[in-house]
Amino acid sequence: MAKKSITRVTIQKGFQDYVLEEGKTPETVRIFTKYLKISDEDFFKHYGSLKNIEASIWDDYYHKTLKVVLNDPDFEEMNSREKHLSFLYTILEIIKPDRSFILYKLENKKPHELPSELIQTQKIITQSEIHWAKTFEFLPEKAQKSSQSAYKKVLWSHTIAMILFWVRDDSGDAKDTDAFIEKSTRTAFDVGELPALDSIIDLSKFFLQKMGFSKATA
Repeated sequence: MAKKSITRVTIQKGFQDYVLEEGKTPETVRIFTKYLKISDEDFFKHYGSLKNIEASIWDDYYHKTLKVVLNDPDFEEMNSREKHLSFLYTILEIIKPDRSFILYKLENKKPHELPSELIQTQKIITQSEIHWAKTFEFLPEKAQKSSQSAYKKVLWSHTIAMILFWVRDDSGDAKDTDAFIEKSTRTAFDVGELPALDSIIDLSKFFLQKMGFSKATA
């Protein structure tokens, strides 16, 4: 009988199943490998610890998304706002199959309570891949590079905000999340431009209504 092939994805999916079935993370590698019916050796070929699994799950969401959008032949023809929209819609499609796990990890969580593994993914955006981050041309040339680096962090925080909104979205087919993506992206890219105030007001009204804080009409 052929030995079962063990991959990073096998271990990630097994970890998610364990967490959802047991309501907690496995306490030891041995407990987890017995659950997955693999050897400790198979586990350590891919991960150094249990903590690395969850970190890799969040990291892989990002890298899989980036791979998809950068391989899109139309991507380079898009403007910066369109590229970010493509990124957000793509990551949303990639995380949808894992909604139960993400709900378990993020439902009812406030920003300061987010898993450290998710927060740590912010280090990734200091790399050059998010080349659609806005450059503030009204700043001195020396300040433009640092402002773009800071803007990358804004865009990743925006991505996390979208995920948190999606977690709370109970509309059919996540239609409210689609609206949030459009409105919040417009606001994010209007920063420093004349339409910014109108965009912020529109987004605020929509967000407060959908989060149950206001009866304002979006």
